[in-house]
Amino acid sequence: MSELIARRFGLDVYHVDKAFEHSQRFDPIRHPTLTKWLASSWNQRSMQPLDTLVQDVIACYQEHFALILEDVCSLPKRPLLVEGTALLPKAVAEVLSRQSRAIWVIPTAAFQRMHYPRRDWALNIVAQCSNPKEAFNNWMERDIRFAEWIEKEASALHLPLLKVDGNRTVKENAELVAIHFDLALRKS
Repeated sequence: MSELIARRFGLDVYHVDKAFEHSQRFDPIRHPTLTKWLASSWNQRSMQPLDTLVQDVIACYQEHFALILEDVCSLPKRPLLVEGTALLPKAVAEVLSRQSRAIWVIPTAAFQRMHYPRRDWALNIVAQCSNPKEAFNNWMERDIRFAEWIEKEASALHLPLLKVDGNRTVKENAELVAIHFDLALRKS
């Protein structure tokens, strides 16, 4: 969706999830959870208790945010769309000039369960685990609980949310995000 918006409105995009070159800058003191995550196998990551998985992903994203912020602040001052799962509401809210400059797009549990199994890269990752089916289920449940956590945190801070449930197309969701950001409604 971010690429669709960026092309249509002439924005640059910073993909948080693709910016993992930060791993070279992880400091075990400042980034203990990220350092541990990077040193672990997919099996070690995926086969933990669900509560641990959820807490680890939140801790990883909290540690990662400072590096993301450094990157974004160092970019040329052009219209920029920053997207990715490490953009936790509380951390982002602390640097926002206005609440209308952010929106959290989260999948419903049903949407996630329907669409993740169609992603070959996700299936290739869990294939590396001792029990791929359990690893995949843990991953889905972790992400569902994480989305619920994001929803609660964003709601508590009165930050905008857009739930993706499959009833709208990607283009329709992109249009809602564009409207939220007050981007000119130009034809594609």
